[in-house]
Amino acid sequence: MIYTASIPIAAKKSEADSQRTVLRVGKGLVWLIEVESPPGCAGLAHLQIFDGSYQMFPASPSESFASDGTVLSFDDLYLKNVPPYEFVIVTWNEDTHYPHTMQVRIGMASSEAFMSRYMPSISWDKFNKTMIEAAKQQQKDKDKQLEDLAKEIGG
Repeated sequence: MIYTASIPIAAKKSEADSQRTVLRVGKGLVWLIEVESPPGCAGLAHLQIFDGSYQMFPASPSESFASDGTVLSFDDLYLKNVPPYEFVIVTWNEDTHYPHTMQVRIGMASSEAFMSRYMPSISWDKFNKTMIEAAKQQQKDKDKQLEDLAKEIGG
């Protein structure tokens, strides 16, 4: 399944005043991420994708996708197996004159058959074990990012 959100962003929308859009998804494996910045954005419209308070994309904390007339498309393997089944898309627009609309597309596989398609050389059991290990590592990364954020906020 491919989930999509077209997000209009008003002009003069700072990062501090960023807007949040919830994209509801199902349980499963994220295998594709696409972020479309239409022509005219001039790198002034920004977008980040979060799983709860964990910044997933771009993976570098505090960074954002910002471009002009491009579709950023990449394969990934991110297991979304804990509710709520949604991603939060954070956007802002530094353009002082024009609003922009960015689009996000997230491809997800929800069944065992489709998930194993992305790692065809291994059995379902090994794939499942690999994904459990990946989920544990994702949780460690989330915890570390939250810990760093708490330290930053707390001084």
